[in-house]
Amino acid sequence: MKEILWPIFITISTKKFTIISSLAVTVILTLLICTAQLSYQVKHVEAISSQTINSTFVSKTIQQGNLLINKSKYDDAIKLYDQVLKIDPTSVEALNGKGLAFNKLGRYEDAITWFDNALKIDPTSAQVLNNKGISLTNLNRFEEALTWFDKALKIDPTFVDALYNKGGALAELGKYDEAAKWTNKALEIDKTNKNASNSKSSLLPND
Repeated sequence: MKEILWPIFITISTKKFTIISSLAVTVILTLLICTAQLSYQVKHVEAISSQTINSTFVSKTIQQGNLLINKSKYDDAIKLYDQVLKIDPTSVEALNGKGLAFNKLGRYEDAITWFDNALKIDPTSAQVLNNKGISLTNLNRFEEALTWFDKALKIDPTFVDALYNKGGALAELGKYDEAAKWTNKALEIDKTNKNASNSKSSLLPND
């Protein structure tokens, strides 16, 4: 009987060992999976938090840059826009703002470069199209400027600044009747627009 029982005892023990080992492996795998999921969730939450912080910083910094332009502190504004672009190189607002600052500094070619960078990202921005036209006007490239004002007006036919700027470029080319037409369109939309109302008296040729 002993010779018969001994192998049976060994067989039973092996099965128990196999079951215990399987349970241990299952527990370990479960713990690893749970740990991995927890790690992913933590990183995901951290990523969302980081994006929120960056988004808030970008928004506030662009606003500060715009305020500095209004205060004629163009170099300081450029520094702020650069901070934004380090975080988000595709920020059209920052690219456009930088272009505006360079335009105000009289660095019109540089301004056009930044407006072009913005238009690569959003070619339908009427604001940026108009601003590029302004820089071209400042370079006395009036025919080219008209092309960009027209592009802006194709996107937004009621864009008062573009209407006014088109009138100004036409006046520089000696096309006073046509210039007056576009300036009047600007005034019809916004009678309080100072640029349009001031330009109306200067659309006649000098004697």
